[in-house]
Amino acid sequence: MLRKDTSTEKKNYLKDWPDHYYEIESATERLAALDAVRETELYTPADDCRRVLFEKRFTIDKGGRTTDVFLHAWMMIKASAAAGVSFLTKRKSAKELENYMNLLLLTAEAQSDIPERDLLIAEWQDFARSFIASCVGSKSYCSTLFGFIPIKDATVAEKLAAEILLVTRDYPAQFGQTDAFTPLHVIMHEAFCSMLENGEAYWNAAQS
Repeated sequence: MLRKDTSTEKKNYLKDWPDHYYEIESATERLAALDAVRETELYTPADDCRRVLFEKRFTIDKGGRTTDVFLHAWMMIKASAAAGVSFLTKRKSAKELENYMNLLLLTAEAQSDIPERDLLIAEWQDFARSFIASCVGSKSYCSTLFGFIPIKDATVAEKLAAEILLVTRDYPAQFGQTDAFTPLHVIMHEAFCSMLENGEAYWNAAQS
């Protein structure tokens, strides 16, 4: 098993609020919890900040379909890195990276709406956990040849580590944005090592 066993029983999400907030996997249920807590004595101004973060991270259309904006920005940065950067396209690529940074890192003006830095860090930590869990739980991510041939756990882990390094360190470094991505890079590293069996060894292998 690649991922560590962290199974838990279903929680009452409003009990001991907000301890179980990030255990709510569904964005619509998470929004419902934010709505519910406003009508109770559990509500604090920090919940307004959580709602701001929720609205910056998730969009829900009229049909109830949810988009994780953090994940979208991550995938676009990955795609840009895969496409490569040439002398002729560097300025355009830099602008695109800046746009995706604004979505993923909530830089500049976006962070002014989030006075509590620890809540932004918590949101990144939740993204890191959900992203890693979705990758190691995905048949397509953990296999090759159109999903028919599974690949070894070590290969999957090193592939995932390499992607994290590419998106949060190597590609941003080409545009002098390493410092901006460092907080997320650290969070992704910590989540990777805590969630995967032998995570630190796989992480080190991906860097060698």
